[in-house]
Amino acid sequence: MKSDFRIIVIFLFLLLVAACGKKPTPLIGKYYTGALFGKPISIDAVGDSTDHWHGIDSIIQAFEQAFDVNRPQSVISRINAYTRRDSVFCFNDSTKVFGMVYDLTRDLNAATQQYYDPTMGPLRRAWIVAKSGGLPEPDLDSIYNFVGFDGAKLDLNEMFDDSLHYKESQVRKADPRIEADFTLIAAALAIDHIGEYLKGHGVKQYRIRYGRDILTHGADVDSLNIVTLGVAQDSTDQAIRLQNMAFSSRNNNDKPGMIDPTYGYPVENEMVYVAVAAPSMVEAAVYSETFMMMGLEKAGEYYTENPETRVQSFMFYMSDSILHSASTIGFDSMLIAPDSTMVEE
Repeated sequence: MKSDFRIIVIFLFLLLVAACGKKPTPLIGKYYTGALFGKPISIDAVGDSTDHWHGIDSIIQAFEQAFDVNRPQSVISRINAYTRRDSVFCFNDSTKVFGMVYDLTRDLNAATQQYYDPTMGPLRRAWIVAKSGGLPEPDLDSIYNFVGFDGAKLDLNEMFDDSLHYKESQVRKADPRIEADFTLIAAALAIDHIGEYLKGHGVKQYRIRYGRDILTHGADVDSLNIVTLGVAQDSTDQAIRLQNMAFSSRNNNDKPGMIDPTYGYPVENEMVYVAVAAPSMVEAAVYSETFMMMGLEKAGEYYTENPETRVQSFMFYMSDSILHSASTIGFDSMLIAPDSTMVEE
């Protein structure tokens, strides 16, 4: 179904007046709302009065047509339903969206020690069935024969003719039961593309909200770059200044839907909350989820093995029944100091 965007012209005013006493110059902008993979998305765009609805909607449609698992005719739904063993599944990836997401998944699967894995759906369902039937666990060995993101199990090839013109894309499934859900990366990459589209069309500043995920660009209106962590859920919540970066968070409420792909069990660890700020929405979304699944020790290993990473994080975890926190220096630098009138204990 085509996204139904409401476009509301709003006027955003600068909050600070120049020392010379001149009146602030109004900044014209637009506010867009709609849906991406069935979840609300909103966009504050500043410094441009042009209606960019068509371009934004085109990006959303391209990603949903490729990766919406709730749309029977999407590419991924047809791949998941494909059961033939004697041939490959062929399709036309005219927008190159599918290839981009597949390549990113392959790279991030390796970078996260296989914790980001889009093929865990059958394991997740098996645990639900086992628990509802009073069983201690499902038959993990049989399911592990066909889950796990692996080029030998789910392989994408792009075919070209003799003139090196793209012909078609082919997906080979080693087992008909293999299925994948790329929604996490597909939604995040769609947001990154929307941001690049807006920048490319002269939008001076924007903030894109998608659930707890936020992407920002520009600095004309500082309030658009203020992001609360969502921990306290009230006015005491800590905030960061997120400028030209993406933010994503996960907490304990997200754990029931997580399966540790390294051994097939639901995630049970010391992590309580993870927030990630990164250069792209893809990195922020993937690492906030994988750090939540990894636990503190393996998340720390990521930083040891990637000392030049621009992925910044903040975490709450339990140890000896006490809540502790851990954070990177880069994340700490984005924290906004509490009101100076507050009395420190």
